[in-house]
Amino acid sequence: MKEILQSLQQIPGVVGSMVMTGDGMVVCSALGPGLESETLAALTSGTRLSIQKAAVHSSDGKPHEIVLEGTEGNLLLLEIGDATLIVVTHAGLELDSGMLEIRSVARKLRGILEIQAS
Repeated sequence: MKEILQSLQQIPGVVGSMVMTGDGMVVCSALGPGLESETLAALTSGTRLSIQKAAVHSSDGKPHEIVLEGTEGNLLLLEIGDATLIVVTHAGLELDSGMLEIRSVARKLRGILEIQAS
């Protein structure tokens, strides 16, 4: 799983990535300098839960992808079964082309997690 996460860093603009469980526990990470897995997990777990609650209350259903764009960078959260793939990028990442590769990695990780769960 770590090798798959490290492959994301080959995408121009990706700073790091990690997989966390639904309750915010870190499964695996490949983060760049200055990023701490426990801090990132705490931040994204709370953010993901808040957004999911808001989406359910607005009858939009549970989101499968959450993209938070900021002036300094982006935070991408993709549901992969019972876990979440988190990708941190610089602001310059081309989200259209970058997301295609990130979604491909998310599918691979989902498959690995399904195999481990069975």
